[in-house]
Amino acid sequence: MARRQSMRLEMMSPEDSEGDLTSDWMTTFSDMSTLLMTFFIILATMIALKIDPSWLAGKDFIVSQVREESPDQVSVTEVPPEMQEKVKMLATLPAAQLRELIQIERIQEIGQSVQDYLIEAELDDFVDVDITRWKVTIVPLAPVLFASGKATLRAQGKELLARLAEFLEISDVRVRISGHTDDRPIRTERFPSNWELSSARATAVMRYFVEEHGASPSRFSAVGYGPYRPVADNSTPADRARNRRVEIEFIQRVDASEGELLPAPLPPVAVD
Repeated sequence: MARRQSMRLEMMSPEDSEGDLTSDWMTTFSDMSTLLMTFFIILATMIALKIDPSWLAGKDFIVSQVREESPDQVSVTEVPPEMQEKVKMLATLPAAQLRELIQIERIQEIGQSVQDYLIEAELDDFVDVDITRWKVTIVPLAPVLFASGKATLRAQGKELLARLAEFLEISDVRVRISGHTDDRPIRTERFPSNWELSSARATAVMRYFVEEHGASPSRFSAVGYGPYRPVADNSTPADRARNRRVEIEFIQRVDASEGELLPAPLPPVAVD
């Protein structure tokens, strides 16, 4: 038996042996990396909540305290050399920025609750919800909010907007509203073109938030694009229905990049 094992080892090429060692090393390294990442996530959360992280392994391992001269910053001392830079980076984050990171989770939770409400109200085929890191976009098709050719909110539309008003309670959230139409022309005394119709609808949504829920007008912007920013090519009734919409964007960080704020494509919708 011993001789067979010896012969088997001699038959192994250097490449086979080296490959086995490399695989074992990578497994150990990946486990260590995962543990380190978990540690820093826990540490960042504790700092955000102003919890003394010394309980992790005793006060001799890590000491955290708030500087009296700067209440918005947390300093961490006596950390192992290999983690000192990362811990310092986390510890010096301003309290305002940490609160902003916590609000990201809150805005996403509200976005999810709105999505659940739409499913319960059987409106999910007519209202799209897109949730990103810094923004929640609600896109109702026009019939949910307005009658055809009108810019007066329907009762069903007000009920939906009342649920969306939860976003207004989040600190510093900005609201950007845009109206859109299909390419079929409209020519009435009040709406000479789709520009006027789309602008009036965006303004009606904005006025509802301001007048019915006491939101500050300085947090809002409203614009009408008419038929000039379609999401479909207007070749079918379903495509035209997707283009007749109002986009309501609740933005937590106004200086976020376009990539962070870019909404996902609208899914297909049911049309009567």
